[in-house]
Formats: sequence, C-alpha cells, structure tokens
Amino acid sequence: MIVLEISATVLGLLQALFVLLNKRLNWVFYILQMICMIIFSLKNKFYGDVSNNCIYLIFGIIGFITWRSSKPLSITICTLKEKLIYILLITLSTIILHMILKQTQDPKPLIDAFTTTSSFVATYYMVKRKLDTWIIWFVNDIAYSIQYILLDNPAYYLMALNIIWTFMAIASYQNWLKIIRKEKP
Repeated sequence: MIVLEISATVLGLLQALFVLLNKRLNWVFYILQMICMIIFSLKNKFYGDVSNNCIYLIFGIIGFITWRSSKPLSITICTLKEKLIYILLITLSTIILHMILKQTQDPKPLIDAFTTTSSFVATYYMVKRKLDTWIIWFVNDIAYSIQYILLDNPAYYLMALNIIWTFMAIASYQNWLKIIRKEKP
C-alpha cells in the first residue's frame, strides 16, 4: 500500500509541476497517477474515488489529445453563469453521491462524495483550460488532505501531496492568470 501511495505522490508532484507550466506532458503523469490511485482507492474502499479516478483516466487521455495541437486552447475565465452551474453541480452531486456512498463500506462518505464531485468538475475545467479549475482544486485539495488524515491508517504521503497541491493550485492560478493577461491584446 505504501508503494502505491508514494508512487501516486511522486507522479502527482510531477503532473502538478507540468500543469503549472501549462505543458502537455502533465497528462502522462496524470494518467499514471490515476492508475495508482484506482488501486489505492479500491484497497481503502473509497468507492467514489475509484469511479472518479476511472473517469480521470479517460479525462487524462482526452486532455493529452486536446492539449496536443500546435496552437493550444487559450486559457479563459468562467462566466458568472458557468460559476453558478459548477457550484450547483458540485453541491447537488455531493448530496446525491453521499446518499449512495452511505450504503457502502465507505469510511467517510460525505467527504468522499465532495472530493469525488469537485475533482470531476475541476478536471473537466482543467481539460478546457479554465482558470476557475484552480479555485476548485484549491478547495478540493484541502478536503482530500482531511480525508487522508482521517483514515484508520492515515495516508500521510497523499495528505502531504494534497497540501502541496493546495499551494500549487495558488501558483497555477497566478501563472495561468499571467498567461491570460499576456494573450489579451
């Protein structure tokens, strides 16, 4: 189990570094990390995360393909309508998934439901290169840190990774904002 946790942590750090730099290579590390996380989540009975990580694997492939063009998508900011939609989507999805996960052996169904739904939305916006992805990731990474420390056998490496990601979300937000400002005429 510790090998999976350390592998996911290292791959996650590499992925975060490359996405911070707005580089396509981030998706390779993302895909490899998701494979580790699927196995880790299965072993810890985080069924929401298992399904989420399987979807991430697909998003990783889509992201890798989408980011391949010689002229990548511009980074944009969500409109007010998009912001309201993703807040509502995360809230309603968390409530529904929480009710489902309560029927399983999931040790932390509410936080698992929140991290699952917010991660999904954040990943979607990362593929679309929306600046708001970093706001969602910031909140999500804090929640994941809490989830991993609350395990009966705390996942300290993954908790530390999510703490690092919290700060990298801030740095990524700032870097992507600079890119937006440079792209504007």
